[in-house]
Amino acid sequence: MPEEPSIPHVCLDMELPPELLVTAAEKAIQENPANLPIVRHRPGLGVAPSSPLSLAIITGKKWQNGRTLHVRFLDGKPEIQAKVKQLAVQWSDFANITFQFDDSPDAEIRIAFTPNKGSWSYMGTDNLSIPRDQPTMNYGWFGPDTDDEEYSRTVIHEFGHALGCIHEHQHPETDIPWDREKTFAYYLRTNGWSRDMVEQQVFQRYSRSQTQFSAFDKDSIMEYPIDESLTIGNFAVGWNRHLSPADKTFIAGIYPKDKPADAFQTLTVGTAVQTDIGQHGEEDLFKLAIAQKGKYTIETTGPTDLVMSLLGPESQTSLIATDDDSGQGHNAKIRADLAPGTYWVRVRHFKPAGTGQYGLSARKV
Repeated sequence: MPEEPSIPHVCLDMELPPELLVTAAEKAIQENPANLPIVRHRPGLGVAPSSPLSLAIITGKKWQNGRTLHVRFLDGKPEIQAKVKQLAVQWSDFANITFQFDDSPDAEIRIAFTPNKGSWSYMGTDNLSIPRDQPTMNYGWFGPDTDDEEYSRTVIHEFGHALGCIHEHQHPETDIPWDREKTFAYYLRTNGWSRDMVEQQVFQRYSRSQTQFSAFDKDSIMEYPIDESLTIGNFAVGWNRHLSPADKTFIAGIYPKDKPADAFQTLTVGTAVQTDIGQHGEEDLFKLAIAQKGKYTIETTGPTDLVMSLLGPESQTSLIATDDDSGQGHNAKIRADLAPGTYWVRVRHFKPAGTGQYGLSARKV
C-alpha cells in the first residue's frame, strides 16, 4: 500500500461575504486609487462589468505603498506573539510596508490564536471591512512545542495574504497535474473538506483580472505542499518555509521602496513623454491639466502592450474611461470631452509581469 502523504496544516482562503464586497471595494480604492480596476475590452475577454458587485470582484486589494500597518494581538502567549513579530517583519526587508506591533485599537491586522480553527488571513485591504473586535488573522496550531520551521512556514505565509498575495497553486497560469479524485479523498480524510471545499481551496484558479502575479513559483512561501501521489505526473512541492527569490522580487515590485506613494509624472497637452514599464507590477501615473473645455485624445505609442485609464476631474478614483487596444497595434487610446480641471492618467502593462518602453501624448482634437 502506498505511503500516506504528509498531512499538512494548510491555510484557508478567507473570502468576504457577498454583502461586504461592494463596501470592501470602495474602501480598497480609498486606501489606494491604483486598486480601481481597469476593465479590458480586448476581443474574447468580455465587456465591462454591469453591476457594482461585478466591479467589486475585480477591484484590487493593495495597500498604499509606504503604508504602516498596525498589528494587535487579541490573545496568545507572549512567547508565541514574539515569534510572530520576528517572522512577519521579513516582508518589510523587500516591501515598502511597515508592520507596527502596537496593539492599536484601530489596528488593520488583528491576530487570534484560536485552536481548531485553522490558520488564515484576510487578503490585503479586505482587512479594512472586518469589524474591529474581530480577528483578521488566526493561527490555530501554534503551541510551546511547535517547531521553529513550522512557525516560519505559517507566519510568513499568512502575512503574505495580509499584503495581498494569493495562494500560489491558484495562480492564473499554473497547470498542476492534479489527480482530482485522489486529492478529493485526501483532503476529506485529513482535513474533513467536502468536494466543494477542495474545489475552492485547491483547484480553483484566480482570474487574470482579479490579481497581480508573477510566473508560477513552486518554491513560493504562498504554495501548499503537494505530494507527488496527489498528481498524475512527475510533480511535487515540498514544505516551503522561507521567502523564495521570486517572492522577494514580486513583493518589491508591488510595494517598491524607491517609489513614493504619490509619485507622478506630468503630461502636458500638445506634447509627448517617453518612458517605460520597468518592472513587474509597475503602474505609471501622470497628472494632466486641462485648461480649455473640449474633446481630447490621449494615447500611447510603441511596441508595448498597455492598458490605460483616465480619471478625474480632481480625483484619482473617478473613472472616466479605460482602454486597451483602441490605438495602433496594442496601444491604448482614449477620446473624451473634458472640462477644465486636473485629470490623472494611469498606465500599466497588459501582462502583470510585462515590461517595455512606450510613449504617451495628449492633444486637443
